[in-house]
Amino acid sequence: MQTLRFYGSTGVTVTGITIQNSPQTHLKFDACMNVQVSSFTASSPGDSPNTDGIHLENSQDVVIYSTTLSCGTCRSRAV
Repeated sequence: MQTLRFYGSTGVTVTGITIQNSPQTHLKFDACMNVQVSSFTASSPGDSPNTDGIHLENSQDVVIYSTTLSCGTCRSRAV
């Protein structure tokens, strides 16, 4: 289950949003091109198993910056 999914899209910009407590994937790009993600925050409780902040699949030219991911057992920060 994804909270926000883009499929087969080109020229996608996601900026300035926060997604909390997604059961699996907060943001997913599948078969997309020319994607930019910035000022994005994804969070879920520390005991959430296998929760992805951003999932990329078959996508090209993806830039992610100024993003905070705090998702279950996997916590990181990309700047």
